Amino acid sequence: MFPAAMRSHPGLTGGLIVSERLAAVAAERVGRDRAEVILNEAAARSRGEGGPLAEILAAEPALDGLDLDELTDPVRYSGCAGPLTDRALERR
Repeated sequence: MFPAAMRSHPGLTGGLIVSERLAAVAAERVGRDRAEVILNEAAARSRGEGGPLAEILAAEPALDGLDLDELTDPVRYSGCAGPLTDRALERR
């Protein structure tokens, strides 16, 4: 009913909405424990300072080379939506 508003809402989190995705990618690079520390600190800074998560994470050397803009863009991330939709349709 309000597609423009629906498109803008995920962006209101400044990238925090995709933290699970970031955790998985970062864990592959630096290990789960270190990724958790990096992301928790970055999320706290993002909330406190109001800056986008991608910008804060860009200062983290351990994440050099990752496309943080893409990884924090909720429009580009559907999580498990595909498999869940397939499963629901199979049940039908």
